[in-house]
Amino acid sequence: MIWNPFKKKKESAAPNEPAAKKAEKKESIEERIEREIDALPSMLKGKLKDPEVKKRFIDIAKRMEKDGVDFKSIRQMKKWMKQHEAELRAEQGGQVAKVETVVHDGPRIGRNDPCPCGSGKKYKKCCGKDL
Repeated sequence: MIWNPFKKKKESAAPNEPAAKKAEKKESIEERIEREIDALPSMLKGKLKDPEVKKRFIDIAKRMEKDGVDFKSIRQMKKWMKQHEAELRAEQGGQVAKVETVVHDGPRIGRNDPCPCGSGKKYKKCCGKDL
């Protein structure tokens, strides 16, 4: 057998490990969302502290997972949302989301200032790149 450095390695799970233990290793959708919330910007993190918003977010994520949407593909998630837009609005009860004015609390970040994300790069080369 020839060694192929480009071949993907299989997960290192013991072959005689019970199926129950393998299932335990898989992270639930709630645990994944909790982990991902910490990486979100503070404005979004604040909105997800509301239990109703968080529950709705988790419910939508569970439905996406059930339909086989790959969470790493933003294109698939947008496509799913577009397909289910009317259904989601009906579930919301016809409530129109309030538009809130965003007020920046901290000091203004200049283009040449260090990026606040902690990368060590200038803001214009890091988080301000796409603005």
